[in-house]
Amino acid sequence: MELHQDENKVKEWAEANPQSLGLNRSKIEAKYIWNPGGFVNQSYRITDGQTIRHLKLSQERKATRLKQWVMINEHLTHNYKAPRLIGEVTQEITSGYSYGLVFDFIEGKPLGSISDPLPVIEKVLKSLHRLHADKEIRMAVASEDKDYNYADAFTDEYITRFEEDLQIIRAERHLLDFVTTDTLDWFDTEVEALRIMVSQHPSFQRKATDIVHNDINWQNILVDNNNDFWIIDWDDLTVFGDAAMDYSVLLWPLYKSKDWAYCKDLVIDLAGRAILERIEFYFRAKLLDDVIDVLADYIDAEHVPELKEMAQKRAKEIHLRAYPEYLRLYAR
Repeated sequence: MELHQDENKVKEWAEANPQSLGLNRSKIEAKYIWNPGGFVNQSYRITDGQTIRHLKLSQERKATRLKQWVMINEHLTHNYKAPRLIGEVTQEITSGYSYGLVFDFIEGKPLGSISDPLPVIEKVLKSLHRLHADKEIRMAVASEDKDYNYADAFTDEYITRFEEDLQIIRAERHLLDFVTTDTLDWFDTEVEALRIMVSQHPSFQRKATDIVHNDINWQNILVDNNNDFWIIDWDDLTVFGDAAMDYSVLLWPLYKSKDWAYCKDLVIDLAGRAILERIEFYFRAKLLDDVIDVLADYIDAEHVPELKEMAQKRAKEIHLRAYPEYLRLYAR
């Protein structure tokens, strides 16, 4: 990826399509937005100095979820504070990225940057609870029923990702001088053990019919000065998911903190006590994600020279913090 070159390509595209973007052609600027979660999609901030747009680009193999978002965008905007869709992009702007969406740019701060996130979290939890049972989304997106349980949903979200990450990590093992071969072998063993535990646990045997955002981390919740919020990045939404996934990702930063008991009671009031068993497994997987997935991000950063140092520093710090914590909590 040539970051500055890609920014120029986006700028040239925007200058050729100012009317559809609602921008002044003569003043357009484009800036890449780094997503700390990785480099799967590309995002750009496009502005003419007054109006701002957010361009999200996807490779063709990853475009299905973005196209799904188009189908339900008005519903998500009106009911779940998703950004307003401006239009679709059906041409290749940057190399390998042949599909995209343009949205209003949300001028908000990530949830993690505000001093007291709890009031916002309470409101987000209520929105998620409505989302998880939203029949209108199911009717719009699900063309047929699916024989799929909570264990399958967990496997698709975490186990499959871990296995794909480990393939990347082993292929580029030479880049990770802080990870030993024994450690990689242990990762394989731990991922398989987690898969077996979930596949056999009674709480994961029910059919998975929850509509789930699937990436409701604090970077994807933007907040203004009045504590109004927006939820962004809906491209991982699924109608065959587990509500425990959303609750666990949202509440992960507060797990084991003084606020966890209060948040746990909020979840019980909304979704019942039974979901807590699955949430505990999702918390375990989330910590393992901080151990393994960031190593794949570390490797991916090799292809983005302008961001390499910052992205790799972040990935290494997260890994070195999460790995001993995971061993402390879960190693037998």
